Amino acid sequence: MANYLSVSPPREFNVGVMDLYSFPLEPEEQILKKGMASLHQEGGAWTGAFYLTTDRLVFVGYMMDISRKYLEEVPLAHIENIKGGKTFYLFPNVLQITTIRGRTVEIIVEGRDEWLKAIQDVLDAE
Repeated sequence: MANYLSVSPPREFNVGVMDLYSFPLEPEEQILKKGMASLHQEGGAWTGAFYLTTDRLVFVGYMMDISRKYLEEVPLAHIENIKGGKTFYLFPNVLQITTIRGRTVEIIVEGRDEWLKAIQDVLDAE
């Protein structure tokens, strides 16, 4: 049976749902780092939470309202490259994750360099 992690919604966002940013954890999988984030892809922008686990990177978010939950995950073994980027060529807050299939995912986070180090430390330990 999978474990679930919940992050409470912001106080001003009263939805009555305690597992707003939950996702199933695999057996033995642990969350190493978490924080609020945004994901921008063709067709939309999502606001949500970003997680580094022992096995993968996970983004759980919503577009405009809570009716459309979006889950994006990249197994750590599928990361070809990860580097920092900027929004508006100014703000150093983007994680650019390229997979072994050539797909790039861009996540906007606070503390980009701390995220890069944490992810690289886990990748180096594998």
